Amino acid sequence: MSTGVTPLNPNATLNITWTIEPSTTKFYSYMHFAELQTLRANDTREFNITMNGKISYGPYSPKPLKTQTIFDITPEQCDGGACLLQLLKTSKSTLPPLLNEAAHQAFTVIDFPQMETNEDEVAGIKNVQDIYGLNRISWQGDPCVPKQFLWDGLNCNNSDISTPPIITSLDLSTSGLTGIITQAIQNLTHLEKLDLSNNNLTGEIPKFLADIKSLLVIDLSGNNLTGSVPPSLLQRKE
Repeated sequence: MSTGVTPLNPNATLNITWTIEPSTTKFYSYMHFAELQTLRANDTREFNITMNGKISYGPYSPKPLKTQTIFDITPEQCDGGACLLQLLKTSKSTLPPLLNEAAHQAFTVIDFPQMETNEDEVAGIKNVQDIYGLNRISWQGDPCVPKQFLWDGLNCNNSDISTPPIITSLDLSTSGLTGIITQAIQNLTHLEKLDLSNNNLTGEIPKFLADIKSLLVIDLSGNNLTGSVPPSLLQRKE
């Protein structure tokens, strides 16, 4: 933020144009401002911000050497995909508008036809992540949606786009897990397969695994678990 852009003509408007495709694309605009000059006592820098002729923010004066970010609360759309962002000097301003260099960003909105993952299951898998300190690159955003960004180690049922996806399989084998088998797993109430093999898990096999009615396959081999398999879990085998 050490450099900025102003119009050559101090009375001119600062224009930023770009084209977005397809033309119906919606986006959020982020602008970063900081006053980089030491203003004289009688100097004022104040401007309005417009998008395609409509005022989106202002009047605004940048703070001295302090970056502030102004962003859209609701998505914008440009007629025919031609976007025009303007910084217009107000009548009381003695200085032209200022935008810090490389400080305008536009993020497009991607509409997913699929509903978001069941919120209880999102909370459950994030609890598992926090408890075991899992730091996987793909474990960001929605666990199941979109399909191409499915979290590594998960399988989800998202065949019906009218209902939220559910997590059906969790594979955390060879993930360096330590401690006990966390109770947070029981919040994944639609699990059909659970693989926690080849970790350093300790303690007993928990009874709550038998309460996950959909659970068909469990692999806990290669850990340091103690005690016997709970009778309620053995009964599920019959």
